[in-house]
Amino acid sequence: MPGKTLLFVVQQHHATHMHWDFRLEMDGVLVSWAVPKGPSIRPSEKRLAIRVEDHVYGYKDFEGVIPGNDYGSGKVIIWDRGEYKPKDVDPECNLHDKWLSGGVLEFTLYGSKLKGDWVLVKTKKRLYGEDSWLLIKKNDSYAGSGNIVEMCPNSVLSGKTVDQINEEDGLFDPKNYEKSIPDSG
Repeated sequence: MPGKTLLFVVQQHHATHMHWDFRLEMDGVLVSWAVPKGPSIRPSEKRLAIRVEDHVYGYKDFEGVIPGNDYGSGKVIIWDRGEYKPKDVDPECNLHDKWLSGGVLEFTLYGSKLKGDWVLVKTKKRLYGEDSWLLIKKNDSYAGSGNIVEMCPNSVLSGKTVDQINEEDGLFDPKNYEKSIPDSG
């Protein structure tokens, strides 16, 4: 991939409700959306993506269990990851402020499972009282008719499904992720 390398990661999170956290690296953080049904490779399916808090860059490697009994507790796998390239914007610019604020993010994914052209579009309505977007696969050679979530349920890191994860795979400790920033090389 020519130009600046930017990371994306999709973490499947079995918390109060199963969802997929879609994260794009922007300016040293992982800008994040919770996708309740997971990504779809069908261009006709628009998937709700609720914008959630940014995560520190180091969280890109977390797979394991988030302890506790609150909303965010539960099992997490790295469902997919790879590089991405924003379209029609210089990846060297301040993506977080300039690109994200426009409400339409077009990008190409170079992942293990998700590939090709995608778009995130901010909705006019705040669904569920949240910052709502739609995650949409563009019609290209990587589009398909199958259910990618069901066809490919395993972690790209461990090969496990989210239900097979346990505390021995990793226990989330926020202190491990406080000051994580991207490598400069």
